[in-house]
Amino acid sequence: MNSSLFENDGIDNEEKPKYFVHPGYIFLSREPHKLSTVLGSCVSVCIWDPILGFGGMNHYVHAKPFRTEQTAHFGSVSIPYMIKGMLKMGSQKYNLKAHIVGGSQNPRMGSIEIGRQNIQIAETVLKNNYIDIITYDTAGEFGRKIVFDTQTGEIVIFKVNQLREEDWHADKGSGNR
Repeated sequence: MNSSLFENDGIDNEEKPKYFVHPGYIFLSREPHKLSTVLGSCVSVCIWDPILGFGGMNHYVHAKPFRTEQTAHFGSVSIPYMIKGMLKMGSQKYNLKAHIVGGSQNPRMGSIEIGRQNIQIAETVLKNNYIDIITYDTAGEFGRKIVFDTQTGEIVIFKVNQLREEDWHADKGSGNR
């Protein structure tokens, strides 16, 4: 991962493994990590357990599957999967906290409904599971780059007017570190 997204991110300077979460992926770990992603109309839910000090992030493209496809590209699939994963790793549901980020609504790109639906599914699934939502940084017309510390639950959100190709492929050639 290009370290520029992590430099001066405002999150503690302790060296932690870094991982870029691509669209349609989920990352959960009991080991501390700094996770990052880039969002337009997509949404990322970051969940952590402040008692046990671990968590994860997803990055989904659409709220619900179009047919029977059940993959992490869909919030209605990936968020419950994350919650189940956290519970399997020892968390108690009442300890979990969450951030919801993304869902920008760029009328030039036709993503108004997609962003709105992605935000709504995150809110619905988390509230139905009684998980405290700490941060809402959603909607608007700006894309977002985020960095999430799975140990502390801290999140840094960079809002950008226009996402660039290198924002999506910052880890090209260097692998995820």
